[in-house]
Amino acid sequence: MKKTFQAVLAAMLALLLTLGSASAVMVDDEGYLEEILLEEGDQIEFYDEAISDSLEASLAKVNEMSHILLLGIDARPGQTTGRTDTMIILTVDTQNQKIKLMSLMRDIIVQIPGRDPNRLNAAYVFGGADLLLQTIEANFGIHIDHYVGVNFSMLADLIDQIGGLTLTVESEYYMDRINAVIKEDNKVLGIDENDGLLTQAGEQHMTGKQAQAYARYRYGTSDGDFGRTARQREVITKIFERLTEMSLTDLSALAMTNINNVVTNLTLQDIMLLAPAMLSLKDAEIEELRIPVDNGYQFQTVRGMSVIVPDRTKTMEAIAAFLTDAG
Repeated sequence: MKKTFQAVLAAMLALLLTLGSASAVMVDDEGYLEEILLEEGDQIEFYDEAISDSLEASLAKVNEMSHILLLGIDARPGQTTGRTDTMIILTVDTQNQKIKLMSLMRDIIVQIPGRDPNRLNAAYVFGGADLLLQTIEANFGIHIDHYVGVNFSMLADLIDQIGGLTLTVESEYYMDRINAVIKEDNKVLGIDENDGLLTQAGEQHMTGKQAQAYARYRYGTSDGDFGRTARQREVITKIFERLTEMSLTDLSALAMTNINNVVTNLTLQDIMLLAPAMLSLKDAEIEELRIPVDNGYQFQTVRGMSVIVPDRTKTMEAIAAFLTDAG
């Protein structure tokens, strides 16, 4: 029975997590980010308001809930260092039959404990999951005890194992953007560059490779990372819908096939407590929130780069309203 609970939760989390690696930044063999991080002396201005008593009370309610940070760990062929970028906070609301997903954009600037302000994705590079959890709490007031991560390499395989996903490509222009991601992945994998390309726009059933690229592309689009995080949440929803159609036996088999790709600080006891709640949510409504929220951030320029500086008080207010259904 313990193995069944562990397998079921692993399958559910693994499927939700397939999007965690969808926008992972690249790291070289020594573990250094290829993306430019902020450097000592770079000036960042935060425009936060004081936290009110009512907001503190709302955050206290939020922190009575159980949250899990979903991460993607990207270790591609020829690279020795894993890295994470996209982060999604999962909250299971069994009382109201809801699953709530909060996606944290990769380039938001935050105060990292013990360091100067930097991009949120830098916290994991500097101190792993523990520092990332501390950073999220320090900036946005939400305490998260647990994290679960999956290897980037399992994304396409997992989607193939559940039979693919039906998604819509808005135009041939966006089809070309998706195909560019597929070609780059094919090069990394050492296979034919044109293997598995999309051939048309519109609604279509996608393979794992195609769905992965759909979730990852952002270059050449007007909405950039904002649009990408929306597509990631869309694919998560599609995956969960497919998951609810599967039997317990199939879920367990799926988990056991992929369990070695999952890393977590959840104990067996934690898993056994969470599994029944997850299993009770077959007809759950999925709600989504993007951080930073609309009208809750400013753009600033640092060394010629445009960076996103969130209004942390407004962000806390939005998180509290979202998770307590007070919005």
